Amino acid sequence: MSGSPSTGLPEIGPYLGRLPEVTRRFDDPTLGLDSVRLQLVSDLFELTDAARGFLSVDDFPGARSALDRPRWLEIWRAASNDAAVRTVAALKEQLVRAQANSGCPERILRRFQSGAEAQEILAAQLAAAGIPLERQIARGFPAGAGWWEAVRQAASALEDSWEQLEDIVRRELADGRRGAAVVEAWRPSPVPWVVAAASLTAVLGWVGLVLGGYLPRPSWLDWLARAFWSLPWP
Repeated sequence: MSGSPSTGLPEIGPYLGRLPEVTRRFDDPTLGLDSVRLQLVSDLFELTDAARGFLSVDDFPGARSALDRPRWLEIWRAASNDAAVRTVAALKEQLVRAQANSGCPERILRRFQSGAEAQEILAAQLAAAGIPLERQIARGFPAGAGWWEAVRQAASALEDSWEQLEDIVRRELADGRRGAAVVEAWRPSPVPWVVAAASLTAVLGWVGLVLGGYLPRPSWLDWLARAFWSLPWP
């Protein structure tokens, strides 16, 4: 295959921008999104190592297949699915902490919890963040000298896709924080207590007027009247 890359395949890391940076931190480190990112990079490094293995025995078709479109999509979907699972778990944890602080009842908490459909939508949104990558790899990986250039461009598109994924996660977490704030700010309504207190006051007032002779006394209160007036009043 004339013009094919030699066994000295360039390192792909420099074309990934900030993706391989171990010191890079996502806004919420407890989410574990950085570990997903680094796993994505590690999976891509494994693909390039496999390509080198094929090139070492002059198997150029094998090298191309190791970094062909299905391989890129496979590692991206694994990463986006992992990110979706972690994001949903973080959103649930936010609500659980908020409920623990406020004592919010389950019926109100359920208004802010994501159902299965919402989780599927989030997973689809994160997968769709890979559109820059998919557009690039859809152009194919040509034979010859243009092969590595196509790989390099795919690596650059992978970084763009990851940036979009992080932006989506940030928005989801922000929305989740607003819902958690509502749950945490919940307080029991004072209305039932006010109604109960008012009712008790009204009943006691009526009983007092009845016992004092200001209102007619029903016969079923005779026992209370006798007990009341038998007390040693001064």
